[in-house]
Amino acid sequence: MRLAYGVMTGRDQQVRDVRGGPADGLAPGSAVVVGPAGGDPRPAAAELARLVAAGGVAVAGAGVDLGRGFVSARLDGVRGDRRDAVLAALRILGPDGVTRVGGRAGVLVALFGPDATKPVGAAAVRAIAEERWAAVDLASAASALLTPEQVESVLNLDGVDTAGDVPPSVVAGHLDRVLGPYSRKRRLDLLLDLWRRVAGHQERARRAERLRGSQARVVKVEELTERHRRHDDDFLISLVTQDLGHEPTLAEAARWVPDTGQRSRIMLRAVADALAATVLARTAIAVSDHGVRDGLARAAGELAAAAQLMDAHEAGEAARRVPGLVGLPARPGCYVRDLTRRRDFPEDYVRQRVSRARDYGVMLLDRLHDLLEDPVPEADDGFVTGFRRWRAAVGYSEAHPPASWTQPPLGEERPPLADRLAADPGRPPEEVEEVADLLWLADLADAVARLNGYGSAEVHAAPPLPYAIVEPPEPDTVVPRLDSAPVALAGAAQLVSLGGRPPRQGRTWDELAAGLVRSMEAAQATVERFPLPEPVAAADGGFVPGTRLRVECARNPRMLAQWASYMGNCIGGDRYLQDAMLGRCVLAALRDEDGRIQANLELRRRHQGWQVVDLLARFNEVVDEEVRERVLRWAATLPPETPPPDSVAELVPADRPVQRRRRSRLAPDVSGPLSELAATALAAPEVRRALRDLAILAAPDVRPALHDLAALDPGEGAGVLTALRRMSAERMAAACLAALPLTGPAVLWRATGVRPLAAALAGLDPQLTARYDRLGLLLADQPLPGSLRAPARHEAVAAARSMELVARRVRAAVGRLARTGDPVLARQIARRSDTSVLCALVVAATSWGVPGVAITRPGDPAVPGYPASALDDPSGPWQRALSGAGELGADLGAYPELVARDGLRIPAAWLDQGGWPVLWQRAARSR
Repeated sequence: MRLAYGVMTGRDQQVRDVRGGPADGLAPGSAVVVGPAGGDPRPAAAELARLVAAGGVAVAGAGVDLGRGFVSARLDGVRGDRRDAVLAALRILGPDGVTRVGGRAGVLVALFGPDATKPVGAAAVRAIAEERWAAVDLASAASALLTPEQVESVLNLDGVDTAGDVPPSVVAGHLDRVLGPYSRKRRLDLLLDLWRRVAGHQERARRAERLRGSQARVVKVEELTERHRRHDDDFLISLVTQDLGHEPTLAEAARWVPDTGQRSRIMLRAVADALAATVLARTAIAVSDHGVRDGLARAAGELAAAAQLMDAHEAGEAARRVPGLVGLPARPGCYVRDLTRRRDFPEDYVRQRVSRARDYGVMLLDRLHDLLEDPVPEADDGFVTGFRRWRAAVGYSEAHPPASWTQPPLGEERPPLADRLAADPGRPPEEVEEVADLLWLADLADAVARLNGYGSAEVHAAPPLPYAIVEPPEPDTVVPRLDSAPVALAGAAQLVSLGGRPPRQGRTWDELAAGLVRSMEAAQATVERFPLPEPVAAADGGFVPGTRLRVECARNPRMLAQWASYMGNCIGGDRYLQDAMLGRCVLAALRDEDGRIQANLELRRRHQGWQVVDLLARFNEVVDEEVRERVLRWAATLPPETPPPDSVAELVPADRPVQRRRRSRLAPDVSGPLSELAATALAAPEVRRALRDLAILAAPDVRPALHDLAALDPGEGAGVLTALRRMSAERMAAACLAALPLTGPAVLWRATGVRPLAAALAGLDPQLTARYDRLGLLLADQPLPGSLRAPARHEAVAAARSMELVARRVRAAVGRLARTGDPVLARQIARRSDTSVLCALVVAATSWGVPGVAITRPGDPAVPGYPASALDDPSGPWQRALSGAGELGADLGAYPELVARDGLRIPAAWLDQGGWPVLWQRAARSR
């Protein structure tokens, strides 16, 4: 019988499965015991079953001595080589089990090749005894590329967690592709630098996980928001009562206008809450990093400074319980004051209070958009002193130094803090900074972002309040990940497969990775999107029946590179890439509910439909059998193409001669004028403003310095558009969710309404547009016909088209969120809409038949509320909103009938207190 790694059993041997039964009919790669024909295999089979249960089926391939002449083995059909099995066995047996897998000499040769020396063996034994498996795996994988002395250096490494079940044979292949072109010395230098970077990345990841774990598992942001809002309402009522001398009527409260002193108290309370929340979050970080006692000691100065911003009466009012509301204090200053009373608190007392730091911070970052709408009034001397004391205790962060803070002061026509500091370089920042500069808001966002596991928040200047992202989405990048050395090497190897070349001058891992990305993107710049047959395209984004795995089809080489960087498999290899480009196969990923890829698959056409020819998990591991069966059944249900394009010749009718297509004049006639018009449109101020607003959706590596964007160019502006255009629909929806609490729907809607390419097309000579009636396809989000590809490649036209496509995809993402009833979008619609986006969303919701509250009577075009509007007014907001509603995904064909039958309807979750009249008036005011 043929076994793994080219071994054949003898005629006088028996082969049994792990239950001691016959091995006939077992699947390829199954674990078996091999021994003398007359022996009893049951004790050996029981021992093998124990080893497989502990270390997986790979252990069996090591030839482990099972006693009485029996050894373990695997049937033929195994990926990798024997070193994978030996390392798997040593993880279970430890250094004392070396004799059971061939002795020290045999293990040394299996792991490090015939050139391995005794010092290498001694270093390997130490690493195995100390369970430094990541070093052992990497040394074994790199042994063919390094000298024995260099292998010994790798075996002595420490500080990196093991990569799990990544076979060293797979890593060896990746190493050969990435480091093969370099000298042995350069190879070792790059490996050691990679190790240091992986160690730093893993340490940061552990700290981020620890910080996230320091916060309460049950989030109470919504409950705290209601608690804080009710507390502020009570405070306002008390001010009105003090001013009038009696309990106000509703009319008196509506007419009441606070004076300057009262406005100052209202606004500065909000600032004090933000400063206290910042200190509470920083205390939570200190406690997580250094323990309760030492953490409190480190934060003592900050706690004392923040505690002085709230007096005992305010703390008592904020801490008083309100029936029906959450029992947490309404203001974070209460917990700050609690932690300043003494330093010998029980640990549970301290951890319970700091565990709500993130909830308070997130709540206030959202509430401040309502509380800071007016100019910040001049603070009294007491608050200014308290603010200076707070700043002295907290200091300035490296992420947002005052010299780079360009946010315009709130409600004031004065230069930003950075400009004032530049004009007076001798003054310290703390003497120049004022509350209206809002730099303290960036400090709060930074503290919350660190509790979310990030180094700092992403804050961008934008009047009236800056954008702050405290939990940015994962960058959409092909740069190899540093989760582990095998993962990084797998990502780099896939870049090589996609045309990347290791740079000659790459002396650090970062230089190597950057060079691979540059050369890969240059090689793939001219590659079009993969053709996606209609039956498979219809299944894209759906779920495999019976599982929670979602299908995502590859559209271009970059998607393959991103998948391969995480999966560590050959999905980005030359064969797959070429076949996908030619339409011979469809490549797809199966993502779980958290968006992580669980497997890649290859689909190929068959005469009666589609067949899965490859289905593998990370690092080419086998997929769970139940999942595999469900995927195979799902693929079998995909309908065949009509007609099946087995060859190009079959697409041409037999009775019609093939004629040479006449070269189109569209490119030379249109490209020049359209490019000039597009460049003019892109230079408009509204385009730059729209880019700044859209930049919040882009990946972090393209956002810095966007507030200084002066013109659209291939660097900053095009980088934003390219990053957004490459986002999948799911990532775009996630980015919109992250941005909505900071920008609001109105800002995104205005930004996506800026269409420079449409303006350029409208400015073309009418004779050109009449002659070339397909120019409108440049605005469509679909592959272009060949005649339009040349004009679309012009720099200005390409940038303008990217902005067009990004705008459509953002609106489609908002539409999907609206249709699924996303609560984040619902809250923002209720509070921060204008009439343009509100009308489009309501039209879309009505066309979908979403259950909700009727705004109009059936058949009546008049819409209640002030200002007055009507559904049939040609120049009114409702008719103007129809095209935008279509981009949200509205069924405009069904809309008139539904309005006539049920009236205009809005989901109840979009209505705040006061119902439709209040929402409509607020939206009209926002215009």
